[in-house]
Amino acid sequence: MASASKEEVIGKLNVRVLRGNNMIIADPLTHTSDPYVVLQYGAQKVKTSVQKKNPNPVWNEVLQLSVTNPTKPVHLEVFDEDKFTADDSMGVAEINITDIYDAAKLDLSHATNGTRIKTIYPVGVNYLGGESHVQWKDGKVVQDLILKLKKVESGLIVVQLEWVHVPGVKL
Repeated sequence: MASASKEEVIGKLNVRVLRGNNMIIADPLTHTSDPYVVLQYGAQKVKTSVQKKNPNPVWNEVLQLSVTNPTKPVHLEVFDEDKFTADDSMGVAEINITDIYDAAKLDLSHATNGTRIKTIYPVGVNYLGGESHVQWKDGKVVQDLILKLKKVESGLIVVQLEWVHVPGVKL
């Protein structure tokens, strides 16, 4: 009997949720929003703290996910916290992790700090709000992303991905 918890972890993904910009006003009575971010990858679900009354929230929080399949995207959704009703969605995005995974497989032991490994452009159906760079930074493979939220009129989320190698796992 196969279950999701039995899938082999090939690495960890640190997702630093930096900030949001130009988020929608989800509470029309108070003309504010109380946003927080939820990341979902398979059965894993992690979330940031709530930023009260802030359409341009700053989180700067690191959420970690165990990666089992690099072709499976991370689902991101921003919610507005409500006291008496269900929390409202403030937009969704997906984070493609194949680019950072591919870079993590490379031998970068001789790369200089700040070396760009790959540039991804905001085209087609991806959620990018600007160019994204996978780079070697401070001995780690990282990727900076600006994500355009879908299913809403406006909103950007800025995140930084960092691949964390799991001891004993060969990519």
